[in-house]
Amino acid sequence: MVTHTTSPALTNAVADLLPKANMLLRGLGVLECVAESPNRTGVSVGEVASRTGLEKSTVSRTLAILREAGYVRQDGYRRYRLTGKLTTLSQGYSNVADLLVAARPHLESLHAEFDEEVHLATLDQGYMVFVDYIPSSQVVRSTLSTTQRLIHETAAGRAALCLLDHEARVDALRLSADAGGTSFSSVELAEILAELDGAKERGWAGYDRGDEVSRFAAPILDESGEPLAAVCLSGPTFRIRGQEEAYGAAVVHAAREITATL
Repeated sequence: MVTHTTSPALTNAVADLLPKANMLLRGLGVLECVAESPNRTGVSVGEVASRTGLEKSTVSRTLAILREAGYVRQDGYRRYRLTGKLTTLSQGYSNVADLLVAARPHLESLHAEFDEEVHLATLDQGYMVFVDYIPSSQVVRSTLSTTQRLIHETAAGRAALCLLDHEARVDALRLSADAGGTSFSSVELAEILAELDGAKERGWAGYDRGDEVSRFAAPILDESGEPLAAVCLSGPTFRIRGQEEAYGAAVVHAAREITATL
């Protein structure tokens, strides 16, 4: 009879891998639990712990890692939701990558014409996720955030929403407010909806954060005509004042060209 023996080195290597494999399986289990929850309401650490049988401390650490990696996000109520990252991975190719390739020449043209900040942002649930950015080379510049932001707090988000019908607008705004841990009064909601009507009529949206920065954003559409992303041009108000019409027309043109390319 032939017997096979396993080397001590191989045995040790397998032993070293087992804890890491268990960590990976726990992480996947937590991710699946978040995925199974309604994305509108999200799921809490306690709920994930109850469903997976894991300790709350383990769940909390795992969710922190998944959040850092971009697979989940936490709202103002400390509840977790999926991001769009898994969808991108499962498609076999990245729609974002296609968007980046289609948009980049037009972003560069905007930057060459105005030398102000240019952003490209995609619509993801209650957020706009900024995926490309060209900074201004001027000494005085706005240096806006290039991470994700709530839809209602960005010109890009409002540009994406302006093409939706009333019900879809309200749903998106409430989702955005929920993600920020807040809510809109009926007056606030009416004001935003009126701004979206104006944005739809002129083709571009703005957003005044009271920071002396002017923003101009226009929506980019997918093949079905639904808002997919937005291109945004922004800079210090004192430098842009009097040129608003030119800036607005430029972002509208860029967005239409990107849409046509896609």
